Amino acid sequence: MVAPLAPAALHPLTPGSPAYGMLKIGAIGAIVALRFALVRRSKPREADAAPEPVETAPPVRQPHPVSKKKKRRKRR
Repeated sequence: MVAPLAPAALHPLTPGSPAYGMLKIGAIGAIVALRFALVRRSKPREADAAPEPVETAPPVRQPHPVSKKKKRRKRR
């Protein structure tokens, strides 16, 4: 009498075989790791994020420089 073969003996990737179990666990682990990496990547880092700009008054323009000759001419 011949012992019936386990379904996993027919093909290595049938459910119930150790190879199938390891591949399935590896695939689930890869999906979890990918999701974890993408979530971390999408969050802005506190060190890299620039602080919010504080509103300041526009800089006051300095008057155009006048040459010394023109200054003397104006005084007269």
